[in-house]
Amino acid sequence: MRLGTTPQHTFTFPFETNIIQELKITYSQNKKIILEKHLADCEVGKNSVSYKLTQEETFLFTDNVNVELQARVLTTTGDVLASNIRIVTAERCLDREVLK
Repeated sequence: MRLGTTPQHTFTFPFETNIIQELKITYSQNKKIILEKHLADCEVGKNSVSYKLTQEETFLFTDNVNVELQARVLTTTGDVLASNIRIVTAERCLDREVLK
């Protein structure tokens, strides 16, 4: 993920999304939570959720440091599930200007 861009992230689940009551996607660097996304932030498909990060959100990360992200789900039956932790690198950008 390159800082200063608007990447789209997608989580695909082994179940239909209509059982999701609550969703939290957590981004962490150096064991500190940097950003969280919730179900209301996402476009929901049959088995997936996707969303875009803003330029401002990507600038929250420190460049050249791994970013860990994980989705946790509360289902309509009360079960709580968690994805594997994904790791991406926050790649640097030459300037910090938000383009409009």
